[in-house]
Amino acid sequence: MTSLRSRPVALVSAVAALLLAGCSSASEPEAGGAVVDTVLGEVAVPDTIDSVVVLEGRRDLDIVLSLDLPLVGFPYEGPDSIMELEPPLAEATAAAMANGAEELFLADEINLEAIVEAAPSIIVSRVSDVEPIIDELSAIAPVIAINSNDDGTWQNDLLTVAEATGTEDRADAVIAEYDARLAEIADTYAEQIAGTRILVVSYDSEGTLVQSARLPALVLETLGADMSQSFLDSFASEEQDMAYSPEQTLAAHSDAQAILVLADSSAEWQAAQADALWQQLPAVQSGTVVRADKMVNEGAQITAMHLLDLLEELYQKV
Repeated sequence: MTSLRSRPVALVSAVAALLLAGCSSASEPEAGGAVVDTVLGEVAVPDTIDSVVVLEGRRDLDIVLSLDLPLVGFPYEGPDSIMELEPPLAEATAAAMANGAEELFLADEINLEAIVEAAPSIIVSRVSDVEPIIDELSAIAPVIAINSNDDGTWQNDLLTVAEATGTEDRADAVIAEYDARLAEIADTYAEQIAGTRILVVSYDSEGTLVQSARLPALVLETLGADMSQSFLDSFASEEQDMAYSPEQTLAAHSDAQAILVLADSSAEWQAAQADALWQQLPAVQSGTVVRADKMVNEGAQITAMHLLDLLEELYQKV
């Protein structure tokens, strides 16, 4: 299969048109189908949802899995993506694959032909992925566009997809489960949360990166956590990203009393252990550090629940 990014848009459109010749319009819902309001406007969906494709594989995949929707296709990470920790969605994805879901295309390389072959009832993905090719996608199936982490909550996106698929009760249940777990941690670790300046930071050979628009920051904000200064600086920045060179590490993060560090590979994690400046950080010296990786940066209920487990582990170390 050839990826979308390697082909001219006009050619892709032509291929999609040929593949769809003779098919009924995806914009015409079955009798009794719903009309839902998405970030790209109103979308008509069929009454029966028996197959779902996601395009991005983070928040969209998490939402579809959280709602127990019939997933038939999703993207996969390429060989250059070194992810050594079990991702938050691993168990739910494995269960979906056991029920017939397939990896359709490389992440960030949307393949229209593969989507056509999967014959989805609806397509779910973040707006930045679907908007450039909305006409081609809409010819295949109704598109439920959702937000990215920096523009809207996973709860609202989950409720949008639930409305489109008739799974509102399931959505209410998983949101309530998350809220209960959040309240439990807030109550159990109230003293640690109030008295500990916390930081979530990515670490690699080029330095450290703080991203306040990502899911960990949003969960910590809801928890009422005391943020480190570099976290606050990230919130205040235009891009909500703050990058620091290795030489800036100690000065930038020295006020953090607990750190959730995102290190994707064991090589990066080992480099942190050998980094003299990193090792001088008070949180590192006191052992109040928990490792995760970039797979916690985006997601919905399943990933957010996993983050709460990591944060509980971190606060237990304080």
